[in-house]
Amino acid sequence: MKSVRIVHKMIFGYVLLVLLPVVLSGMYLYNQFHEKVVNDFSQAKQQLIIQASNSLKVSLTQVESIHSLFQHNSQTLEYLKGLYQTPGDYVYYFLKDIRPIFTFANGSNPSIESVRLYKIKPAVMPVGKEISDIEDEESRAAREISRSLRINQKRWSFEASGDAAVPGLVFYQNLYDETFSKHLGVVEIRVNDRIIGDFLDAVNITDNMGVIALKDDESVYENLGEHLDRKAYLAILGKIREGTDADRTAWSEQGILVNALAIPDLQLKVYFMTSTEELFSDLSKQTRNLAWIMGGLLLLLSSVYYAIASVLTKRILNLTKHMRRVNENNLTPFEDKGNKDEIGFLILSYNSLIQRIDELLNTVHKAELMKKEADYLVLQAQVKPHFLYNTLESIRMLAEIHDDDEVVDAIYSLGKLLRYSLSSQENESTLKKELANVTHYLDVHKPRMMELLHYDIQVCTDIGDMRCPRFILQPLLENCINHGIAKRRGRGEIRVLVDREDEWIRIEISDNGAGIPEERLKIIRDVLDNKIDRSVLQTEDSGLGLHNVSERIKAFYGDDSGLQIDSAVGLGTTYILRLGVKRC
Repeated sequence: MKSVRIVHKMIFGYVLLVLLPVVLSGMYLYNQFHEKVVNDFSQAKQQLIIQASNSLKVSLTQVESIHSLFQHNSQTLEYLKGLYQTPGDYVYYFLKDIRPIFTFANGSNPSIESVRLYKIKPAVMPVGKEISDIEDEESRAAREISRSLRINQKRWSFEASGDAAVPGLVFYQNLYDETFSKHLGVVEIRVNDRIIGDFLDAVNITDNMGVIALKDDESVYENLGEHLDRKAYLAILGKIREGTDADRTAWSEQGILVNALAIPDLQLKVYFMTSTEELFSDLSKQTRNLAWIMGGLLLLLSSVYYAIASVLTKRILNLTKHMRRVNENNLTPFEDKGNKDEIGFLILSYNSLIQRIDELLNTVHKAELMKKEADYLVLQAQVKPHFLYNTLESIRMLAEIHDDDEVVDAIYSLGKLLRYSLSSQENESTLKKELANVTHYLDVHKPRMMELLHYDIQVCTDIGDMRCPRFILQPLLENCINHGIAKRRGRGEIRVLVDREDEWIRIEISDNGAGIPEERLKIIRDVLDNKIDRSVLQTEDSGLGLHNVSERIKAFYGDDSGLQIDSAVGLGTTYILRLGVKRC
């Protein structure tokens, strides 16, 4: 990407950051909307099917209740037991007590075609088509079903109703005596296709829907409609018979929405299949129209974006070409047409830079002449410290001639102190030299303060040639003297301890001076932690030495290093420096 032109980068950025997210987001939202519509329709369809199945259960229960009319009628049971002696008795009690039940059963429900009893005992007199012998040839189906039924068990079977596509139903349930210990016969109730037809009508079957009813994986009713895809239907039917979708009530597959319903009473599972093409026909048209509009709008915006990007990048490219031609012999400014945007500001700054470079090149000759003068001043600056050292040495020799040892020692320490301060032009030194310098510093103060100043410097670890910034200890000792022991009465003590802690050199400088007030100490600590501006630390009698020491240590040894201050009023102050050994 580093070598790709800026115009191509902007186009690539537009495609990556605008075009692709818009297209992918649109596809995702459309899929989510599509799935939501399918789910909502499927749930509504499933709810409608459940409501229709409840009505179907009510209709089946009404038919099944006819069995109770015979089972709980004592005259019917006596008739089937064969308790009557003569045919006349059978005819009499049949017409008196049993025929009204048949009349009520046939007239109570318009879907019932016929009601018949099949008797077990041969001695019981048959009556037309209402009471028949179960051993007759035409009673074979009733006989086989009756033998397979247990007490209180019932069974529905299907049979074609003439030329009607919707099958009829036949209900069977055995009759027993009052104690349910003796089998007397079986009730057969034939129902036309009205119950199943009403159920399908309640589901609102249309031309783009298909229905298949399976009992023991065998189809008892099938209607594919006019718009259902035959290939997709067969594929779904195959999965249903394999048991792949046995537990699912609603799903969508191959453009077909499937709703399933189990009817345990009929040992039936009904599948309603709806083509989603018609469901989404209006939505598809709107989606295509929206896609064309979005595509055209996106193309228009892309053209506008490319035109704007080209205008901007053209100016940048022309400026780049001009910059490549610029050298010390060609410092002509870049001509722009007075645009005051950011690029115009950049060009204006560039032209100012070119003008400034031209001016600087014209003054190089003057700079060469001034360099000789600077070299002379540097030589003069080097002479002055040597003159100062020689003068101090002459005074020290004069003091020795007069046997004034205190003056000799003071001048010697002052000379060492000045030599360390003025002789080196580097910002670094060694920790040994830094400790020697503060020793000379304390020795210079000793004659003035006499018994008021006592110090002790201990190095408890090997510091070798460890490097450190110059003058990181002297400002701390100066604070100990000026703000510590100088503000108290009695013997003043300063203690310097150098020791090692793991990967750190720990330098502890402490005094028994006046200490720092708590409020002032908090300000100092906040400045050292860079929580407040360091200008707050500036007062009439103290400056920014502590902050400078802390920052120089952090810059040299890393942010983990630094300066810590502990103090209490009347008890003194302790300065702790932590210097990283590995960073040396």
